[in-house]
Amino acid sequence: MARKRYRDGLYKSAQVAKILGVSSRTLYRMLADGRIPEPPMRAENNYRVWTDADLQTTREALQK
Repeated sequence: MARKRYRDGLYKSAQVAKILGVSSRTLYRMLADGRIPEPPMRAENNYRVWTDADLQTTREALQK
């Protein structure tokens, strides 16, 4: 089954957390601790937006 993307081929943080099998709170904690790289943020609303490349980079960082 294909993943549902938010808009413009991007994912929301809650979707990324679900894909990675962690809670949103854990995802934000890993970002704050520097365990995973920070994705870009949208200028108009300051939300994090995740691409497929960001997901892959995050998966690789979690495997280390």
